Amino acid sequence: MKLYIMKQSAMETLKANLTSVWSNYYSEPDNGWIKRVLGEDPFEEFREVEDFTLADLNGSRSAGEIDLSNCKIVYGKLSFLSEAQACDERLWAGLAHSTFYDYMKKRHRYVAVATPKDAQTEAGSIKSRFFFSGSGRGGFYRNTLSKCWWVGSKTYNPDNPANPFESLDIIGANDFSSKVNELFRSYSFSSNPVIMAGIIDALRPYSDSQNGLLVREQLRSALSYLNAAGGTTVLDCLEKGKITEIMSYALKRYADGE
Repeated sequence: MKLYIMKQSAMETLKANLTSVWSNYYSEPDNGWIKRVLGEDPFEEFREVEDFTLADLNGSRSAGEIDLSNCKIVYGKLSFLSEAQACDERLWAGLAHSTFYDYMKKRHRYVAVATPKDAQTEAGSIKSRFFFSGSGRGGFYRNTLSKCWWVGSKTYNPDNPANPFESLDIIGANDFSSKVNELFRSYSFSSNPVIMAGIIDALRPYSDSQNGLLVREQLRSALSYLNAAGGTTVLDCLEKGKITEIMSYALKRYADGE
């Protein structure tokens, strides 16, 4: 399987003209339209890897279950990437428009029989899914494929060979997109593995579907509480157990409606 990046000039031209070309994502059966629109081959070969497939889109799996599976697959198969390479929008735009273009169309239901919204809305959705939208972590965690690599990289634990993605399983598939937004985009906690491990341990009691985590009422408020605690205590200096203690207290506090 060959992986391709998108040429910088091609990427910038497509992004700048999404309100004009967005309908091609729906109407065209393959990515051949990109070369016709740009008048050049927009891709450059990055490297060759062993063949792999992304999560099955057939059946009754939820969007969260699909994304969670893809976090394991994308990071597992592309773990050789450095963080500098994973920050490169050209890589993810290239993969989304070449190797995984058919998958992306199916994943987001870009089919000719669909009823699109207005051009501005469609262009915005395509920009965030196929390219980077926003700056910094925001772009990483909106892009369909990049998000999976970054979440996978921040939850993978090589010291747990029985289940290196146990942390990801604890986060769980329910309301997965919202959890990713709160845990990885809104704060920089995931950059510190000790803090992240402490948060995951606090989430462990909520991994059972019968004791589900309320993202808006609990997780968002608890993370805000932890962040505020960092205003008086340097979180980076705390041990994992203390992070878990603070986070567990906050989760229970907000679960009780305080």
